[in-house]
Amino acid sequence: MQDMIMVNMADYKLSRGKQKLITRDLGSCVAVAMRDAEKGIGGLLHIMLPACPNPEEIKEQEYPKFADTGIDLMIRQLVYAGAVRKRLTVKLAGAAHVVKTEFVPIERDISSRNLEAVKKKLAQCQIPVLAMEVEEDFPRTVIFEPESGILQIKTAGKKDRFI
Repeated sequence: MQDMIMVNMADYKLSRGKQKLITRDLGSCVAVAMRDAEKGIGGLLHIMLPACPNPEEIKEQEYPKFADTGIDLMIRQLVYAGAVRKRLTVKLAGAAHVVKTEFVPIERDISSRNLEAVKKKLAQCQIPVLAMEVEEDFPRTVIFEPESGILQIKTAGKKDRFI
């Protein structure tokens, strides 16, 4: 795993070809794996929250924390790096219901709101979601290879999944 690029929480990274991107400990957060298959370039975004309350008042480095500003930023950076916007596609993982409480219905917890915000933003941007492994109640680690588009999902005690 030392040859992989680490994507921390509330961050994103880009890579080309076989260079893999990894993010760990996806609980209620959502991993957005976006790529241009023809160019073999992609990015992995680890969002924490559904929406930025006031984008004009935060630094661009904080944009990846939020679904709305993070997705916009990653799209801009992929296009700047040579991707063609109309060819971008996405795979999603995460949004686990790891904190359950009787006071917040599951459809309104942070994981559900994160997933809803990501899907809504991608629909607005007209970027298709090809596959996803979301919700349930367990954390995930994901590894993304932009060249092949394979998103590997690892969970303790479970067999690895590939979407």
